[in-house]
Amino acid sequence: MSAEGLPEFGFVFDIDGVLIRGSDLLPNAKEALKKVHDSGVPYLFVTNNGMDTEDERAKILSDQFDIPVTNKSMVLNHSALQNHANDFGDDLVLVTGYSRTDLKGILTSYGFKNVALIADYAACHPHALPNKKYGEPQDRDWADKPVAAVVVVETPENWHEDLQIICDLLRSNGNINELATDNKQHVKLFNCNFDFTYAEHFHTARFGPGAFIHLLDVLFHETTGRHIEIIRHGKPNKPAYDIAAKKLQAQLDVLAKKTPGSGSKSHKLKHVYAVGDNPKSDVRGANSAGNMYRSILVCTGVYKGGVDSNDEQDPAHYVVQGVGEAVDKVFQIENERALGRRASQDIARPKN
Repeated sequence: MSAEGLPEFGFVFDIDGVLIRGSDLLPNAKEALKKVHDSGVPYLFVTNNGMDTEDERAKILSDQFDIPVTNKSMVLNHSALQNHANDFGDDLVLVTGYSRTDLKGILTSYGFKNVALIADYAACHPHALPNKKYGEPQDRDWADKPVAAVVVVETPENWHEDLQIICDLLRSNGNINELATDNKQHVKLFNCNFDFTYAEHFHTARFGPGAFIHLLDVLFHETTGRHIEIIRHGKPNKPAYDIAAKKLQAQLDVLAKKTPGSGSKSHKLKHVYAVGDNPKSDVRGANSAGNMYRSILVCTGVYKGGVDSNDEQDPAHYVVQGVGEAVDKVFQIENERALGRRASQDIARPKN
């Protein structure tokens, strides 16, 4: 804590594999979150799951953990897309991925104006997938406009359709029926989730959007000799952590205004503890996000190495069994840090 009693650290929690597995709460998750919430320490949920809007996922977490959660505490894999909406104006942007909500609505909520599903686009270009039978679309004129970008929010439901259409577009000049002649990628590709696998109810990890993008790159390289150019969002990429840092600081600023004696002094977080289960996503992201971040790897999701080990490629600062132990570890570290600071101040204080 600072001299004014304000916290100098915050938490970033992954969700799947840390707090829940499938639809089930993991051991001690509810108690751990309540402890953090009641302490007043800033915290966020930062997830590569993009099946909902920030408001919708906040409501789900509120119901699951019996704590008030708003979109101010959420960073989803697509949150940073809001920084790109103005780049496209009325240009056509296609989107794909499994979603529990209106997938187009996610992008339009961020300011994208002309959004369509890849499945609807494919139905307007049926010859691109000769083995699939489409009904006659009521309106197809919109699909003759050049495509400016494709956004993969989550794992697509129809890999064959999406791989074919996206690969065709990336090789085109924006018109799916016209190959580019300059060996350049004219259609921008955004991917919001690079998790190759993720933990679910099944006893082994499931393929995620990272596996889809890997396969897309293999097919694109096989047909062009080039690799796809990707604008990267979600963990472990920096935009997600930049938004997280801003939202955590905003929480601290609100807390400072409510704290007597804090005055107009600027208060900054010194450490952010990122708790996750996926070394390639959560740990790599936190370790690359700057000196403020500290990575904590739990053994309740993708990582199965145990607390006495660590990931060889992406080692975490700390490895613990679950989220309860992670929260306890952080409070122990920060309490010892505060005690050490007070001891130093006592030593430095002149005696009468």
